Amino acid sequence: MLKKLLMLSMTALLLSCGSNNLKQKTKDSLGKNVKILQTNPEKIIRLNISSGVTEPLNEVKTITKTGGTVKKINFRNGDKVKKGEIILVLEDQEVKSSYLKAKATYISNKADFEIKNKSYGKFEQLYEKQLISEDEYLTKKTSYLTSDSNVKNSEAIYLSAKKDYEDLVVKAKLSGIITDLNLKLYEKVAINSEVVTVIDDSKILVKTGVSVHEISELSVGNKAEIDLEGIEKNYFGNVYEINPVANKDNKKYQIKIEIDNEEGKIKKGMYSKVSVETGSKDGYLVPKSAIVIKDLYSYVFVIENGEARRIKIERGYSNEEKQEILSSEIYPDMQLVIEGQFLLEDRDKVNILN
Repeated sequence: MLKKLLMLSMTALLLSCGSNNLKQKTKDSLGKNVKILQTNPEKIIRLNISSGVTEPLNEVKTITKTGGTVKKINFRNGDKVKKGEIILVLEDQEVKSSYLKAKATYISNKADFEIKNKSYGKFEQLYEKQLISEDEYLTKKTSYLTSDSNVKNSEAIYLSAKKDYEDLVVKAKLSGIITDLNLKLYEKVAINSEVVTVIDDSKILVKTGVSVHEISELSVGNKAEIDLEGIEKNYFGNVYEINPVANKDNKKYQIKIEIDNEEGKIKKGMYSKVSVETGSKDGYLVPKSAIVIKDLYSYVFVIENGEARRIKIERGYSNEEKQEILSSEIYPDMQLVIEGQFLLEDRDKVNILN
């Protein structure tokens, strides 16, 4: 009876083992589930992604050399102004007096010079005919030269005083928008103070920086995309200017991107994310998630004859979503594993899912 029970137990054990082996073989024959992507070379547009800040393409700050008292204000911040329109008027009695005095001196010296110039011309003719002495001639010549010097000096002083006086009337030097006008009527303005700024915001520049590795392939006219803080839509522009000298602090080369601002939504000083094209090449771009890191090396898996083959790769250009992979073993139309790769070992059987 004992022998019979022992034989039955062994038979059951053998049947169980056989069932488990069958299940394992069935599982191995199906392979590990993966999803794939065909590898195809494509044009890779390299992008520099950095932060930037906006500024108007044209901007004029007016600084009063003389100062004065605010007599009249015709505009407010945000107003549109045309070139030549009077923005504000300053008043300064000393500036006006200096102008009037310089003008009177110049007119007087000019009249004196005209008289002495005619007189000198006559005496010069008489001297050439030897009708007057050399001393008389030289006296007239000295008087003429002194008068000439006086009129030139007084003219320079007059023109400077005239400009100071005329600059008390602050006019727009370009058509645009009034900004930084923070004055009140009858306020005393100090010498060399900024009184107003006019910006032409029809075109905007975005300042950012690129590294030494990117500057060599960057050119004026390269395309750029700008994502501005506070504005839903993205703007597109071109590289307007490249500084060939690196910033001494961050070692970046400053570039400026020009974008149209016809709607006027972009304001001075806005922060933005800037993506600038810095060159292109042909290569293989794959999802970053397809890359497996093992022992500090990067690998991808491809499917060959129903098996996974592990290929060691180098990383090339990278953007936010994709990574360029570099390897002599990568060629067109390979089946690249993009899901399930982290469970694979080299030469594992696989089951490709749709």
